[in-house]
Amino acid sequence: MRFFNRASLLVACTLLLSACADRPLKNNSAVDYQEDILRKANNHSGLIALYRSQLKHKEDPQVRLKLAQYYYQTGDYKSSLDYLQPLYNQPDMEIYSLQARNRIALGDYVQALQVTDKMMQRAPKNAEAWNLRGIALALSGRQDEGQQAIKQSRTLFIDDEIALNNLAVIAMMEQRYQEVVGLLLPQYLHGKKQKPLLHNLVLSLVKVGNHRYARDIIASENLSDRPDVLIDALARIAPDAQERG
Repeated sequence: MRFFNRASLLVACTLLLSACADRPLKNNSAVDYQEDILRKANNHSGLIALYRSQLKHKEDPQVRLKLAQYYYQTGDYKSSLDYLQPLYNQPDMEIYSLQARNRIALGDYVQALQVTDKMMQRAPKNAEAWNLRGIALALSGRQDEGQQAIKQSRTLFIDDEIALNNLAVIAMMEQRYQEVVGLLLPQYLHGKKQKPLLHNLVLSLVKVGNHRYARDIIASENLSDRPDVLIDALARIAPDAQERG
């Protein structure tokens, strides 16, 4: 669902490593070094090229999973599923979770629910499975069931900010913006400042008419250098424009 410059030398190294990522590296330490630099530079395209090169020369389930994860992070959900597919026969919760998240992102809610069923068969008290199930249910139009599933994920100790933000998203889908403020504002006041939470809180403050508080948060968190323009835009935004956790 989910919005620095580096030193010139690091940028140059990043571009060079991306360009030569299709050549096999000589040893594991060289691979680790290259991977570390690309991670620090937040160079997803370079990491994708690196993992593709590794898989081209040798199949490795862990590398394949990393590749699928970075395709997901870049928003290429179809490619993520394509590269993840050979791992489907492995009953692994991380594989199931990524598969479900891709299906949700693509709007394939029935298939996402089927994946969460597998997760729950393997681990009935897995908080992430309940959270993903709740998201898929809510987005497929079954908001009440989705809300209950996300509440269950919270009782199983998924991070509070994830559960509360997703409960807030369901409330936003039903235009219950005052409820969203009640869920997210205490989290913000306790120092929780993940971007989905901030964006959903500011949008809901605008929708309930509390422009002053929305403006304060926009300014304090550097969400925009033109708070009033952003507030005017948010006031016109569609009810389903929210960010999930």
